[in-house]
Amino acid sequence: MSATGEAPLILVVDDDDLVREWIGEVLRGEGYRVVEAEDGVQGLAIAKTRSPALMVLDIFMKGKEGLETILELRKAQCATRVLAISGGPILGYDALRAATVFGAEAALAKPFSAEILLEQVGVLTQGAAATRSDATVSHDETAQA
Repeated sequence: MSATGEAPLILVVDDDDLVREWIGEVLRGEGYRVVEAEDGVQGLAIAKTRSPALMVLDIFMKGKEGLETILELRKAQCATRVLAISGGPILGYDALRAATVFGAEAALAKPFSAEILLEQVGVLTQGAAATRSDATVSHDETAQA
């Protein structure tokens, strides 16, 4: 909960409708307020106007991809934390590590379970010690996003 007693606002940015909707459903089910965007351009506009506590951001998208979105978010000095997500066995891991270097606080490799997603979101929205230097890259082979 925020200082105002509201659940944190989370922005989910992914060009894959099924993934974006699944993440939104999981987060809403836990009481988070969720807004969705289908690309980095929409995501940045929402982040700048609504100041979400967290952006769950896919790295590989059409148009403005995730790494560019992270850089622009940090350049605009938005306080929104970023949880980068991406699929791909080898390339995905490289991109996720790059995302943490570019300014994401944490990263998850797809597929991941609802439990792992909620754990990361909980840490990042509580303002816990999930800093860029503590950023994690997790992978769950058994669940699918």
